[in-house]
Amino acid sequence: MKILIVDDDPINRTILQRLLGKEGHEVITADNGVDGVDRFVEHQPDLVLLDIRMPRMNGYEAAQQIKRISSARFTPIIFLTAVTDEEGLVQCIDAGGDDFLTKPFNRTILQAKIGAMERIRQLHARLRLQKEELELHQERVHQELEVGRHIFSHIVSAGNLMDAPCLNHWTSPMTLFNGDLLVASYNPAGGLHIMLGDFTGHGLSAAVAAMPVADIFYDMTAQGFTIGDMAEAMNVKLLSIMPKRMFCAACLIEVDYRQKSLNIWNGGLPDVLIADGSGRIAHRIVSSRLPLGVVPMTREDRKVELLEMHGDYRVFLLSDGVTEATDPQGGMYGTERLESHFDGSRSPEELFRGILDDLERFRDGAEQTDDVSLLEIVCARASEDPRGIDAKRQRTAIPPTPWEASFTFSAQTLKSVDPLPTIINAVMNLQAPTGHRERLYTILAELFSNALDHGLLQLDTRTKKSPEGFIQYYTQREERLARLEQGTIRLELAHLPRPGDPNGKEPMGGEIHILMEDSGAGFELAQVHTQLLGNTGHGGRGIALMRSLCHSLEYQGRGNRAKAVYRWTV
Repeated sequence: MKILIVDDDPINRTILQRLLGKEGHEVITADNGVDGVDRFVEHQPDLVLLDIRMPRMNGYEAAQQIKRISSARFTPIIFLTAVTDEEGLVQCIDAGGDDFLTKPFNRTILQAKIGAMERIRQLHARLRLQKEELELHQERVHQELEVGRHIFSHIVSAGNLMDAPCLNHWTSPMTLFNGDLLVASYNPAGGLHIMLGDFTGHGLSAAVAAMPVADIFYDMTAQGFTIGDMAEAMNVKLLSIMPKRMFCAACLIEVDYRQKSLNIWNGGLPDVLIADGSGRIAHRIVSSRLPLGVVPMTREDRKVELLEMHGDYRVFLLSDGVTEATDPQGGMYGTERLESHFDGSRSPEELFRGILDDLERFRDGAEQTDDVSLLEIVCARASEDPRGIDAKRQRTAIPPTPWEASFTFSAQTLKSVDPLPTIINAVMNLQAPTGHRERLYTILAELFSNALDHGLLQLDTRTKKSPEGFIQYYTQREERLARLEQGTIRLELAHLPRPGDPNGKEPMGGEIHILMEDSGAGFELAQVHTQLLGNTGHGGRGIALMRSLCHSLEYQGRGNRAKAVYRWTV
């Protein structure tokens, strides 16, 4: 060891130097406290033998300075003292000493104390090294988690949740990664799809499972699939990748402002609360399905709850982290306290903020025990254009080319799948006219809906005039579609390119010619509303809407053959 002896008595210094030298130690000496501190800084010894009474600076002051200087490493200090009273020895320890040695020196005791201090010093050195290694490991883990969080947030937020004017949302993850998945995106017809998923567990394990689910959500929404289709696809994915004890309680909602409807699929989340204009609960959508990733789905499991959407409705969607939040005493926030906000005493505009403020007061700084998510859908704003969505949907225009495509769908196909996403994606992949996807989807959806609902199923759109009839219409549709045994729908598409003027006087574009024909009995056109303006009902607006979007539209025969032309330009 390298040992520093600080003592103003030359005899003591000489005795100690010889004793320690015989043991193979390297010895440095100083005769006062000031020089002792300077020698310590210069030589960085492993141990200090320090006298108490010295000129210029006593041992107590020197010990305090040495401990401050060597704060990054442990350097034992053994006081050399003739003091034997308890008060004096306590003062040695308080000044930073680790042990003391009384004069005159006993060689055996001196060697034992130095050996003990060396073992302690080595232990401190190992602990310091382990601490540095642990800090380095923690830094690496933190950097990796930050990268993972960055990737996770970009995958999950790939849609346009913040761009939807009708949404107010708040999330509070328990850890760096959020086990609640809250996403929203617009489908090709302009409707809004929303999902809240609450995965088993917290942190990274839950976030890993959330990423493929978010990917399915965005991809299938962009292709025009229904939320029932999406729930089934997510369930299949989670069953294939998640451990047996992990699953995802989820709720999917479609806000269709054109049909003035809400479609809701709730599997394992708390009740979806729908408040009316008075701030009271008008509807409650309880969980009627199992969470995703538990068992394979049946056809019944894919079904959704359908509600007529009123303009004053506000839909509240939450994870169980809200109702199960605890206060400092361990009490739960609970469903009763949550629903007390919907007693009609508050204006609807104050509900969302009021719930969050009350939850914060209730928790009163208590440690968070779960991820927390709350979402409000303001139905009055569902038709507002989302900010920045056009820029996100832009695709590079390609030169228009001629092409043709045809589809024929049998009754069995129509009963088992929705062919519309396949049709629209085939069209978009063939030509993909920039910025026209939503209009094309709307035209094809209306033509296909008329062919199926009125042509093959013989449904009367006038049924949807009342709220009760609205629900009855879709109930009849489901029943008749299940019983459908005969009938076909044929679709022919042809694209005629318009290259445009090289000088830019006429823009590049094309015409998409659409023929939709069904084998049903048709319908009487004169009995169908064809005026878009002034018609505020739930039905009879489709034909007028298509006329406003198409260059031309005509029905032929018994009303079971529709021909439309859609013109597009870049």
